[in-house]
Amino acid sequence: MTPRCAALAAGLALLAGCALAPPEPPVTLPPVAARGAPAPATAAVRGAAAAFSAPERLHGRPALAAIAVAQLEYLAVELPSGRWGEVGMVSPSLLAARQEVRGALGISSGADPQAVIDSLAAAATAPGGDPAAPALLPRTLFPLGGEETWRRLGRLPRLPQANAATLRALRHWEFGPEEPFDISSLRRF
Repeated sequence: MTPRCAALAAGLALLAGCALAPPEPPVTLPPVAARGAPAPATAAVRGAAAAFSAPERLHGRPALAAIAVAQLEYLAVELPSGRWGEVGMVSPSLLAARQEVRGALGISSGADPQAVIDSLAAAATAPGGDPAAPALLPRTLFPLGGEETWRRLGRLPRLPQANAATLRALRHWEFGPEEPFDISSLRRF
């Protein structure tokens, strides 16, 4: 087998392994992150898209940023699972966005999504507000500690993957799958 054929075979095997990976267990969205829409997924896709498209509006408001991150965590599990129908390229976009956000906030890359969602929602609704919230972010999920994670949530940077993925998910959710693009329409006459 030539090196080129071996590389092609390895690439196809890798793609097949990704396609056959079982979906993550279902997650639930706490009521605080599911407000204002008829279904939790609708609230999550609308809320996350609004938050990540203009994160500067969340500066100084870590509780709202925590809800947006919980919504993204929810979407990154639920939409790719197939439980909401076929979402095409939205799936890998959301998974990349989740990794980008986890990296920016110092969330463990292998953390259980439901535990992250629950911790962020609990912190966002902590009795006593912002001073009490960091104590609800366990170091097992947030290795930088609750204080640093809460500080980062209060200064959420522009995250291009999260912005693009949540806007793509919103477009898909509201209008359906993207139509195929016919490149022949670009030909010169």
